[in-house]
This record gives sequence, C-alpha cells and structure tokens, in this order.
Amino acid sequence: MKFTEYLLPTLKEIPQDAECLSHRLMLRSGMIRKLASGTYSYLPMGLKVLQKVELVVREEMNRAGALEVLLPAIHPADLWRETGRWDILGADMVHFKDRHGRWNVLGPTHEEIITDLIRREINSYRQLPLTLYQIQTKFRDEMRPRSGVIRSREFIMKDAYSFHADAESLNRTYEGMKAAYCRIFERLGLDYSIVEADPGAMGGSGSQEFVVFSPAGEDWMVQCGSGGPVVSVEMASRSLKNIQPPEAGPVQVKRIPTPGASSIEAVSAFLKTEPSRMIKAIVYVKDAVRFSESKPNPSDLFVVLVRGDHEVSEYKIRRLYPGAAMATPEVIDGCGSAFGFTGPIGLPGIECLIDEDILEGNEFYTGANERDTHLGGVTPSALMAELAGRHKVGDYRHAVPGDRMRTSDGEVDLEFRTAIELGHIFKLNLRYSEPMKAHVLDESGKERPILMGCYGIGINRLVASAIEQASTDKGIVWPSRAMAPFDIHLVSTSMAQEDVRAESERLHKALVNHGLEVLWDDRDVTAGIKFNDADLIGIPIRIIVGPKALKAGEMEIKVYPEAEVKRVRVEAVAGEIIRLCSAEAPIGSAETKTR
Repeated sequence: MKFTEYLLPTLKEIPQDAECLSHRLMLRSGMIRKLASGTYSYLPMGLKVLQKVELVVREEMNRAGALEVLLPAIHPADLWRETGRWDILGADMVHFKDRHGRWNVLGPTHEEIITDLIRREINSYRQLPLTLYQIQTKFRDEMRPRSGVIRSREFIMKDAYSFHADAESLNRTYEGMKAAYCRIFERLGLDYSIVEADPGAMGGSGSQEFVVFSPAGEDWMVQCGSGGPVVSVEMASRSLKNIQPPEAGPVQVKRIPTPGASSIEAVSAFLKTEPSRMIKAIVYVKDAVRFSESKPNPSDLFVVLVRGDHEVSEYKIRRLYPGAAMATPEVIDGCGSAFGFTGPIGLPGIECLIDEDILEGNEFYTGANERDTHLGGVTPSALMAELAGRHKVGDYRHAVPGDRMRTSDGEVDLEFRTAIELGHIFKLNLRYSEPMKAHVLDESGKERPILMGCYGIGINRLVASAIEQASTDKGIVWPSRAMAPFDIHLVSTSMAQEDVRAESERLHKALVNHGLEVLWDDRDVTAGIKFNDADLIGIPIRIIVGPKALKAGEMEIKVYPEAEVKRVRVEAVAGEIIRLCSAEAPIGSAETKTR
C-alpha cells in the first residue's frame, strides 16, 4: 500500500482533549477521529488493527468450540424487564420508543437476547453443552466518556454465552474459555493479570477479570499486601475497627431547603461542606426478579448508608441479599421517600445497612425524604434512635487508600493500582434462564433451567491497552506483530532519485507478492517527516531505502523495539524480511503475569 494512496492523516501536535497516551497516539497516528463525546470514527489503519485483533479472537473462540452468531442490536424492552435489568441498568442504557410506542434498547450486552433465542431453539439436555459468540458494536450511555476508546459510548465487544445441563459442564467450559483468553492475550503480546472480580449487574457467581495495569486505567484494583491476591475495589474487604454504636440520643435535626440539588456533589457545594460530611442513602430491592413494583412493601427493601465520599459495594451487599438491585425512582417515591433526597431519618420500617465509617463522624447532612430538602445535624446517636432494631453495621463500601486488611500474619495495607479491563468471564448459573424460563428436559424427562456462562472481551480496549503498555509520546510500540497494522514500513528517503524509486518499487512488489502487508512511504516530503511518522505509527519492521546506502549496494533494516539498524545487501533484503516475518513470537516478548 502506497502512502500517497492511503488515508493516513498523522498529526504533529497533541490534541488538547486527548487524556491518556493511547488516546493521543491513536489520534496523532491517524487511527481514529472523534465524532462526538464517546464516539469515534475508525480510519483505515485503525480499522486494520481492529480487524487483526478480531482475527485472533475468532481463531481462539473457534478453537475452543464456540460457534459464531450475529444478534440484533435493537432489543425489545420486555426482554430486559423479564430479568429486572431494565431497572438495574436504567440510565446507562440507550433506550427509545419506536413509532408504535414500544420501548426498545440499543444493546449494551446480550444476555437476555441470547437466552430468548435458546429458550426457543433448545429443549433437551442432549443439545447441550453449546457455546455461541458474536463480535458486535454495543451501546452504553456513559455519563462521562473518557480516555478515548477505553471508556466510550459505543464499542466493539466479543461476547460469548455457554449453555449447560449441569455444573460440571459449565465448569469445564468456563476453564476452557479462561485458557482461550490467555492464548488471545499472549498472542497479542499483552502483559496481563487475572483478578477475582464482582459479577456486578451481570449476576451469577464465579467471575474473573483480565486486566492490564496502567496509569490510564479506570478500574481500581487492590492487592492485599505485597505479593498477595489482587481483587477489585468492590470485593476488597477491610478490617473493621469494631466501633461500638453510640447510645441512642435525641433526634434533633435541622431541615434545609436545597432546591434542585440532589447529588452529593451538588448538595455539598450548595451547603459549602465536604462530601465526607454527608450520608449517602441508596435504596435497594432485596430480590429484583420477584419484586412487584405495584405492591412495594418495606420488608422487600433495604437502604445502604455510606459517607458521601465513598461508594456502595454491591458485591458486599449481594453477599447478604444475592438478588439485590437498586430501586427505581418510582419505588423510592412510593416507599415514603423522594428520589434523589433519600435519608435514614423518617424512612419508616426499612432495614438499614450502616457502613462503620459513619459511626466515627459527629454531625452529617443527609436527605430529608422530601424533594428539594436535606437535613443537618444528623448524629450517629440520632441514627441509633431512629433505626433501633432494624440496622446492621459493617463493611458496605469500596475499599479506599488507607484501608487495611486482617490476615493470618496480622494487618496489612491494601495497595491500590489502576487497571484497564480487557475481558471478563462469568458463571451466570440460573441468573437469566430461571426468570426467562429457558428450560430443557433432563434424562428423566423433568424440566430444568439451563445453566449459563458468559465471556466478554473489549476489542477496542485491547488496542488501547496494547498502545498504553509500551509506547511513548514519540510513537506506538506494538507488542505483537499479530496486532500491528502492517508487517513492514518501507521508507524511501528521496523519491526524486531514480535508483531509490526503482529499488523501492521492486522490493515493494516482491514483498507484496509474498503475501506481506507493506506500507510504502512514497511521499515527496523530507526524510525527517517520514521518520517521525514511521516512529509514530510503529510498524515493527522498517526498511530504509536511501541514496547513500544504495551506492554501497545496501539497504537498512530496523526491527522495533530494538535500537540497532542493520545494513543488508540489496539482493538479500527480501529474503531477510521474509525470515523476520516468519517469526511468531510477540515483538516485546512480554512476560505474561497471571494471578
């Protein structure tokens, strides 16, 4: 491919809105262009890289026995209501009414859709196990898209789903998929780790994430002491201080109008206080699948109280209530509160889970269960008086720096690292098959729900993570030839000279005829511009055809990331390049780290 015939608009300047290394380099190298917040166009080179990643993923999925399908991107909302996730995901979904007034979703994931397909087509245990996968664009209405394609509003995902008659079969496929993921990331040269993770809104039991540790990461991971296991911040347990709840005291609070301010950020700014002096109260349904919104009962709900600067760990509360899900605004308004203004004082009959940190405070602000109103002067003793007999104190929040964990060797510090999630595998068990009635007949003719697994990989994130891993502001360093957009970058330093042009054209033709992908920089620009663009794009093997070397009957070959330039006789260059390209090892020979 000639540079002059290719759309490859490189940028010299760093775009002002580029937030991390991969974002900067993908824009500057001409891989992507921003259309709107969280949405990007992939230009030819960016698309080539995506397709190369997809090829590796497809090969390993097929090798693992999965069958490829393509599912609809538009989903009827009724399927999402069957599992309760219409309310659980809520504003994170892109949803709309069609011309017939029916609600639809642009698919953020496909558990409901694949389960609906299977319940229609599979009816006997003899048809199991079965694993299906697809590679498709997903849509999520991210509140704050950031870091380029690492957190965007639309993205390409490989999602696979497995179906089983028994737990042994599910476990075998889960381990098989885990091995396939390791092969994918190793072939792509990624230096990854495996961490235990929270299933989150996906549901189910076993769950592991494949991550790359990076300053650009958006997910906090926690290591329990030096060399200990790594888990997500949702799962990391901290040592409680065993603070004794204070004696119940008088409830003397002050009502404060907070017009239009409902979020922690907005209210703390309005009241000129710190988020740590606020109590965040989140209402949950104990069993979302069986909950009836038309008849909300206080016994079906609970409230989690954490400090305003902390986040509720849904993993920890689901250990108490496995079917828990955040309540909808309608349920919150119907249980004696007001959406956006919930607080523990005056909320009748609902159980409260109090994070221990609240007991260390003096006076807090919190919602008054009335629109545009908050309460001040809420003390721990007032909480004890209000919530007598219906509260539990414990660890209900994400881990934060400064937390410690108790081990057999004593207490150790929790160490925090940021990571980019590459993939996630889950044992969904009956999370979707039971509410959607996806059943099969077993050996005895009895109807049983199908066990399920789910396995996702973010294709765009693999590309961004590879760039984050070893690149510099000077340019991309691809960790594997399997991901690099071209095999060879042929740089002709002086196209005005006949011998340079002729030898470059001859070599370009020979390499292409051998099946190699070559980007030939045939532009009439200075050698400096060409070398800067070559560094930026990062194609792993570079051939330099220049007048000085040609006079000596030689060309220069540079294999990245090695620094040495090798001079090779002109007649031997094609054979040397073919030999180099036959090597299958990742360029950087990154050592795979798994835990």
